[in-house]
Amino acid sequence: MGPRARPSAAIVLSGDELLDGRTRDSNGRLLAGVLSGRGVRVASLAIVGDDRARLAATLRCALAGEPDLLLVGGGLGTTHDDLTAECLADVLGVPLREHDGALEMVAERARDVAERRGLDFTDVLERTRRQARLPAGARPLPPAGVAPGIAAVVGATRIFAFPGVPWELRRMWSEVEAELEREGFFPSVVTRLVRLFGAGELQISPVLEDCARDLLWVGINIGAGEVTVILRHDADEAARAQAAAVVAALEAELPVFSSDGRTVDDLLGEALRTRAETVAVAESCTGGLLGARLTARPGSSDYVRGGVIAYANQVKEGLLGVPRELLERHGAVSEEVAAAMAEGTRHVTGATWGIGVTGVAGPSGGSPDKPVGLVYVGCAGPGGVHVVGNRFPGDRDNVRDWSVVRALHLLREQLGV
Repeated sequence: MGPRARPSAAIVLSGDELLDGRTRDSNGRLLAGVLSGRGVRVASLAIVGDDRARLAATLRCALAGEPDLLLVGGGLGTTHDDLTAECLADVLGVPLREHDGALEMVAERARDVAERRGLDFTDVLERTRRQARLPAGARPLPPAGVAPGIAAVVGATRIFAFPGVPWELRRMWSEVEAELEREGFFPSVVTRLVRLFGAGELQISPVLEDCARDLLWVGINIGAGEVTVILRHDADEAARAQAAAVVAALEAELPVFSSDGRTVDDLLGEALRTRAETVAVAESCTGGLLGARLTARPGSSDYVRGGVIAYANQVKEGLLGVPRELLERHGAVSEEVAAAMAEGTRHVTGATWGIGVTGVAGPSGGSPDKPVGLVYVGCAGPGGVHVVGNRFPGDRDNVRDWSVVRALHLLREQLGV
């Protein structure tokens, strides 16, 4: 006996900018993540350029798998390379027609654009009117920007197409998700996320292999020193018990820091706010990434005091009070300087906790005794200062990302959460 069959979905994204490096895809990640989390099996995710024949072929291929849901992102604008509506019409074997309801939506948004930018409404409508042309039998989805989305059905497959602008897609998808929810499309599935820091896949796999998991869908996501074990199962007691046993085994054998889905960011924010404590940062090799991560959460002003990007030694010395003697004797990338940076930012800002990060992010700047990837992170608090040194793998971006994650977990460890 295994988990019950789940509804399936296919995702097709279009746009040359997704293929030539101009834009990093966020729409596919969003849609796939939401669907998977709600128990839908994402059978395929395809990215295709702004080419009529290739887009039509990709849509046909997706529909050939007879998914319950086909989501299309991109190609609903006003330019020559916006081809989704006509390709959908071609694939569905129907003509494109101007839809009265879609035209009303476009006209309303065109009027807003004209008023906001001081343009002639008639001219703006003429330029945007093609967005009201839908495959015959389709219905428009209310736009977040100017372009309406498209909803259609072929066989057992429901099709929803959105503009590719990420904020527009997010807003319009939320409405479609609510519609699908009301109609009972999503299965009753439970998702549990178990998060670990300080262990890798090699340590996790044996624990999972010793656990019964025939009622579970199990996935593992790895990144920047953290591992997330994803457990999904039907909402019945037998599956819940099996998931609970897996979680208990992971907690007993491995450094689990969260078994209820909360991230390290969640834990830090909750702990600092509850204790009425604050944090400040002093960053060298991470160049502001740690501060950005800490302030990404709404309400972070309750506990983040500020920070200093202390790249140059003169800034470390002048703003953070790092003694010149330490810099000359040990070098900027050292345990001693990381500690002094942490204590300095804590003193300057009046924060409860100070974090200092210094390292060699690369690709150059390394030496035999201080190779690329060597990073020291210090955390100063009421009980003193604690420093950890790591050598992180990968390129410059990877080293910086790992450094941020290590800093967050060092603070978590010092907070005891």
